[in-house]
Amino acid sequence: MVSGERKIDLTKARNRRVHSSRNFWAGLLFGAGMFSVLEQSIFHFFLQWHHFYEGNGPQAIWTGEGIYQLVGWALTVLSMGVAADLARRKSFWPARFLGSAVIGGGVLLAVDSLVFRLLLNLHAVRTTGDPVFYESLWLGTAVFLVLLGWSILRNASKEGD
Repeated sequence: MVSGERKIDLTKARNRRVHSSRNFWAGLLFGAGMFSVLEQSIFHFFLQWHHFYEGNGPQAIWTGEGIYQLVGWALTVLSMGVAADLARRKSFWPARFLGSAVIGGGVLLAVDSLVFRLLLNLHAVRTTGDPVFYESLWLGTAVFLVLLGWSILRNASKEGD
């Protein structure tokens, strides 16, 4: 082997290609789950800007928070199970997983904004200040994350890493 050449494990490369979509979906679920847990921890609990459901008293608020937290953790644990199975099969593709995880976070923020806030009107990003500013910032972050994840995926496919 010439100095500087990368030894390519053809079995691993083939396995990654065969399980490419499982890597993508595992990462997407992981990103959505982790971003939901982080978003809830930061914006719901620490900053107390809003809750998942703001209505019908404290019992409804905390029930909504519990369901949101449960779904976030369930997605995260499920995706880690799939990732562990991929690693066992020697087909885990870290760059593809990371890129789709970033996309999953962006999709979560977009769904939160477009469905839960604008369509269903369950809560607002922040009840004080300019709501258009906060909503635009939220959606802008979602678009940025989707584009960043797509870029990571594109580069991972080109390099095979």
